[in-house]
Amino acid sequence: MSIPCPNCPAAVIPGAESCGMCGASLMKEAVPGSGEAVCAVHPEYLSLSACSRCGNFACAKCLRQSPRGEIVCAACHERQPAGLLAWDRREEVGTLRAFWETCLDIMFRPGPTFERLKPEGTVGSSLGFAMLCNFVGYFTTALVYMAFMLVFPMPDETMKADNVDPTAFKAIGAGMFAAMMVLAPLMGVVVTLFSSGVDHLLLRMAGSEHPYEVTLRGNALSQAPYLIGLIPMCGIYVAPLWAVGLRIVAYRNLNAVSWGGAAFGALAGPLLTCLLCGGSYLAIFSAAAAISG
Repeated sequence: MSIPCPNCPAAVIPGAESCGMCGASLMKEAVPGSGEAVCAVHPEYLSLSACSRCGNFACAKCLRQSPRGEIVCAACHERQPAGLLAWDRREEVGTLRAFWETCLDIMFRPGPTFERLKPEGTVGSSLGFAMLCNFVGYFTTALVYMAFMLVFPMPDETMKADNVDPTAFKAIGAGMFAAMMVLAPLMGVVVTLFSSGVDHLLLRMAGSEHPYEVTLRGNALSQAPYLIGLIPMCGIYVAPLWAVGLRIVAYRNLNAVSWGGAAFGALAGPLLTCLLCGGSYLAIFSAAAAISG
């Protein structure tokens, strides 16, 4: 979002009192009785733009730009500054505590959290959060499966009859658990990178002007509900649906688009993927039925 200079095609910097290109003053004195919009704080000056939060008219001196790119008045900018998540301060509070507090804020207070959140973040920070979410999301369920295999294994006689070594069977179970704990976070990172790319293209179509890193940050932080994967068996199935809903809130605030645009960015990709996968399976089954028939 930008403010055009009244005297030339250049965009002016919020808070500047003159244009950086043509040098013209942006502080125009108001003419009494003219009916033109004037600044709510300095009524002797004409308004240059309206605040996108409160709607009050503001002169060049009173305008500010929020980290999300909004043009706001000085009062709104001071009242709602950009905030940092605990995850952004993990070096101060510790990684595990920062992860826990960030997940709770996003899961149970998504509106206020994303509304005040600074949209910019490093790629490493976003991917690190996504990796932890996927590790936690799958850990308990995988542990329960492994414990079940160890506590209730197949009878030794049955395994020996099938030429299966009972000790090797248990070792394979432990190995599968270890492999899952390594692969789940890595696959989560790959999926996050790819889905963020798709979502970013859709959000650009919806009017977002923010870079890919902002979309990646919103996508990664919206995976906070994977924390309930600590509840065995059921948490891992509920978390993805919860995460999609949070992704809409994240894109709405971080990418500065409408609710419709945010929903389009968050839902169109998964829906298209489901349609393509479902159509592929249907085509395979139809072809198999035609051949067998």
